[in-house]
Amino acid sequence: MQPHKPLGTTGRRCYQASDPARFNPNRSLLFLFVPLLITLGLCGWGCSGGISPAAKILRSPGTASDANETGTNQAAPNPTTSNSAPTAPAPAVAPANAVSLLHFGNAGFGGDDTNVLQTALNYTAANGQTLEIPAGSYNINPVSFPGNANVFVDAGVTVTAQPGYGDGATMLNIHSSNVAITGAGAAVSVFHMRKAEYTSGEYRHCLDIEGLQNAIISNVTISGISCNDSGGDGLYLRQASNVTVQDSTFDNNRRQGSSITGQVNHIFYLRDHFSNTNGTAPESGLDIEPNTPGDFLQDVNIDDCYTDGNAGDGLMISAWLMNSSSQPIDVTVLRNHSTGNQRYGYVGINNDPSNAPGAILIKDSFSDQSGSYGAAGRFFAANGASLTFQNLTVTNPHVNGPDPSYGDSAAVELVRGGGGSVPLGNVHFLNTNIAANNGKSDHYFSFHDGSNIGIVTTGNNRVQFVPGTLSGATQAPPNGLVGGVATDAAN
Repeated sequence: MQPHKPLGTTGRRCYQASDPARFNPNRSLLFLFVPLLITLGLCGWGCSGGISPAAKILRSPGTASDANETGTNQAAPNPTTSNSAPTAPAPAVAPANAVSLLHFGNAGFGGDDTNVLQTALNYTAANGQTLEIPAGSYNINPVSFPGNANVFVDAGVTVTAQPGYGDGATMLNIHSSNVAITGAGAAVSVFHMRKAEYTSGEYRHCLDIEGLQNAIISNVTISGISCNDSGGDGLYLRQASNVTVQDSTFDNNRRQGSSITGQVNHIFYLRDHFSNTNGTAPESGLDIEPNTPGDFLQDVNIDDCYTDGNAGDGLMISAWLMNSSSQPIDVTVLRNHSTGNQRYGYVGINNDPSNAPGAILIKDSFSDQSGSYGAAGRFFAANGASLTFQNLTVTNPHVNGPDPSYGDSAAVELVRGGGGSVPLGNVHFLNTNIAANNGKSDHYFSFHDGSNIGIVTTGNNRVQFVPGTLSGATQAPPNGLVGGVATDAAN
């Protein structure tokens, strides 16, 4: 994958605004209700041991007692195994002290809202305030989120790219630290571009989180939004640390649902959806692919996500541009669901002859109805980071028939054509459950080196296939092949 072309800063406009009016008529009426609140509150505590329903309705959101009540009555967030990953779901409403976008000018009437939004972002970030985008439809050219920007996107918001984005123009740009974008939910807080316009190119990203000029930005949180219909990636991530993207959707983008291209550390993708990517290769739901040997992938965590319906792979981890001088890879994927992708459910790729060390773990995950292999190591040399699939469940792979590149139809695979110079290996399928009941898979696994260099079968960097529950392969037993030799397991 070609490197991302970052936008230059030349010509970028910085908008400033005078102090906006922040009068809120709802707050000015609160004093009328104070006696009623006290009465209701006392009655609630005295009569029922809690706050009465009427008092709950009248109380302003965002108070300390409101936060306690939310923790008691709302559904708990999905747990993850990443100790440092935040798990709180997106709030349903903006903070009580948020400043409305409409205080900065008229917006949402069908015109170009770029100036109003950029002015609001600059002002609220500089003053430590939360900017609220109220329900409505807005149209924007590219905007930049300054450091300390904190934005809440209400339910019922749709922000659309203006016509005419050139290749390399990205809609939402985060090139500074300490930025948060919080939506009311991915289905109701929507950013989208005009994909039908973008018949060429691959760099019109919807959301770009990226340090510029070799700087690494930090502390960025994206929660409860959608970023769809781009001419590149729904989310492009590079040169960043301490980034959380949770409960968000990236659908119908041209190149990837999301690309992570290196120089990243402490990354958490939690409960996100990367779906229906199509337009230009690689067309994956999620592509983790450093651009240079100097890039690094450290503490990258993909938990409870969905990579579905993509024209390429569900999840691709490609380290083919890294080498032995690169820092160790550390990528963990937990409980991922990969369904209906046209190529592989999961694929790992590395370099030849030199590779980055480290470990890639895909655990407790699912691959369902992939066009080709359910999971694969492709051109995966034994001298690099380990690629481990632990407790993987594969259902009905090869929907499109035998793999178009290699002509075989095992459910999971380690495979390479010609041109290799070092042995294949360090790919581990442990407790692999396969239900190939669609009649499209001949074996459960196959490890094949078309370069005839060899496959490592002993030592820590050997290949492994340890079966769990297996059913449906048309030529089993034997369960699989290692270098063309029939075997029921490889351990």
